[in-house]
Amino acid sequence: MTDEERMLKEIAEQKVLIDTLPPGDTYEGSVYRAPHQKRLGQLEFQYQLLVERKRVARELANFEEKYGALSSEPCLICLDDIHIHAGEALAQYFLCCGGFICTICVQSMKFGMDKCPLCRTQFVEKTAEEGAAQKMSLAERGVLWAQKNVGKGMIQGIEGFEKQEDTGLEWLKQAAAQNHPSSLMCLSNLYREGSTSVLRKSQEKADELLLKAANLGFASANSKLAVYYLIGFNDFEKDPVEAYFRASVAFALDDKNQRAVNLLGGFHFDEHHVLPEPSPYLACYYLNIATNEDTDGSACYSYGKALFKLSDHLQNYNGFPVPGFDVTPAEYFWLRKSRDIGLKEAGEFLRKLQSKDQSHCGYCVRKVQPGEKLKECSKCRARLYCSKECQIEAWWAGHNKDCKRAKISTFDDYLNV
Repeated sequence: MTDEERMLKEIAEQKVLIDTLPPGDTYEGSVYRAPHQKRLGQLEFQYQLLVERKRVARELANFEEKYGALSSEPCLICLDDIHIHAGEALAQYFLCCGGFICTICVQSMKFGMDKCPLCRTQFVEKTAEEGAAQKMSLAERGVLWAQKNVGKGMIQGIEGFEKQEDTGLEWLKQAAAQNHPSSLMCLSNLYREGSTSVLRKSQEKADELLLKAANLGFASANSKLAVYYLIGFNDFEKDPVEAYFRASVAFALDDKNQRAVNLLGGFHFDEHHVLPEPSPYLACYYLNIATNEDTDGSACYSYGKALFKLSDHLQNYNGFPVPGFDVTPAEYFWLRKSRDIGLKEAGEFLRKLQSKDQSHCGYCVRKVQPGEKLKECSKCRARLYCSKECQIEAWWAGHNKDCKRAKISTFDDYLNV
């Protein structure tokens, strides 16, 4: 049996088992079903993630078939081929010799790396001006990434460079003329924003350069293009199917691309009428990756709501969540994180949830009488109880597990703990 066939067999067997259990429309039935439904969720996620990885790989193969093979070079340490121009975060570049190594090798030697692993030059702290001089030396030798950095530095007058927009633009154009995707996208942004005195603002030119960078396999360009196709921007007509394709390619090229994982998570969480069967598991998987570099709180907010949606999919009963399988503490944790980052919408939604949860006991579900004070769980601050007895019983019934699980940062661990 293939891995997929074996997983489908296990899923079918688990569903048969669940069908023999008492229905989940009573609390007792929910207690019986909860651990088996969670196991079903673990199996379904493993299967869907395997299928999704194969789909993403096919999309990248289709992309290369359509636009040509992607540029790749071997890491000078491990010799593994990397798509060197797919993303700026995929490699570590060295100012001393202009060489690069992949990020995996960087992580393996980050402790105690006091010399360049390629030319063995000793690392010493340099001023911004000294760093700029090294970049200029590499740019003059024809190193594309250095030409792009010199151009950007001169245009903006940053990183030790004096502001010289004309000269900086020439360096940027020189790298772009050699099909350096990052330089193409940088030029595209300059044309779109019209932020320099040496370039006339042109959305048409910006779109042309963005499309070229995307078709050369630059992950950020593909994810940005996916947004334009999703909403219909400038000359890009609204096309959710193409948006999904571009976001998938961006993720295949760089699995930490923030815009790509937000988009893919959104396709499975929201209704875009692109996917025949959106997956609550994949919504959580992608949105969880997006929380790692969430700067505005939107990813944490969406992930918290996606966890609740997944829990509803798994439990599928009309009673109160079973202690030990209660997603509410985790939902509160991520909503609070989103609110603290600065998303007002998360704070408003959190207040609505708190108002609803304060209307009944978190264990016996008894309605709260006017003026009655509830006891709050001091760890998760998500569940309230009408008495000390209910609080203790809920704790030993499984709420202690819910509290611990709430702060788990990765979705895989959260689902499988």
